[in-house]
Amino acid sequence: MHLYRVGGAPGGQGARRKARKVRQEAAEADREAEEEVRRKRRDRDDEETEHAPLMDTEGEVMAAQDGVAEGEIRSYAHRDIKPGNIMIDDNGMQPILMDLGSLAPSPTPITSRALALQVQDQAAEHSTMPYRAPELFDVKTGTVVDTKVDIWSLGCTLYACLVGKSPFEARSEETGGSLSLCVLGGDWRFPDEGPAAAKLGKQRMVDAEEARARKKEDVISDPVKEVVRRCLQVEPAERPDIDQLIGMVEGVVEQLPEDGDAALDME
Repeated sequence: MHLYRVGGAPGGQGARRKARKVRQEAAEADREAEEEVRRKRRDRDDEETEHAPLMDTEGEVMAAQDGVAEGEIRSYAHRDIKPGNIMIDDNGMQPILMDLGSLAPSPTPITSRALALQVQDQAAEHSTMPYRAPELFDVKTGTVVDTKVDIWSLGCTLYACLVGKSPFEARSEETGGSLSLCVLGGDWRFPDEGPAAAKLGKQRMVDAEEARARKKEDVISDPVKEVVRRCLQVEPAERPDIDQLIGMVEGVVEQLPEDGDAALDME
């Protein structure tokens, strides 16, 4: 039987320490290189984000230009016009429309059930219910969603400026019914119309003196009411387009006395 003494590894303890140090330095160098790559990637991504357009040139912008010849104008519908999205310029006269997250090309033909559901879901997410047009509550295949949704919202906004809330908020609170059903059925009225007006008429008979003392600014003029009524037609085709609406409003303004108010009865 032969016995052998086992010796240490070649190079001894010093060599092993040296090899360990080399491995550690190599690992550290790898980590630094990886961190440098990540840093350059972050810098590149930040630069691309900084210079990126508001809309994807290859995606949303190109899709929005489908069917529009070069040099022509593409119309858009805001789909969420309401008092909270209208700011006034420092001059106190110029309105500025805010919050463009609901913006969509107009017209938008609804060519499939899938597209109908997509537009309906987008409206539910981005279009405020009391100011949302009825065709956005139940989008039908084969229809077209266009800027008439904004005409409806403008009518609701004008009513809110006169009364203090959307016509359908007011009606829903009055009846205790569903706001969406009020919108779909076109169920709304001015405060001085309907049963409330009849009740007020009885009060006038009891106390005519008090009725005569009502402030004139509480009465909405008929021409202004007509503007709201035209905007709040349930059928989009029965609403005015924006040019017709501008003409209607200008006609109302022309009838005002110099210091008049469009919300007042015009004698």
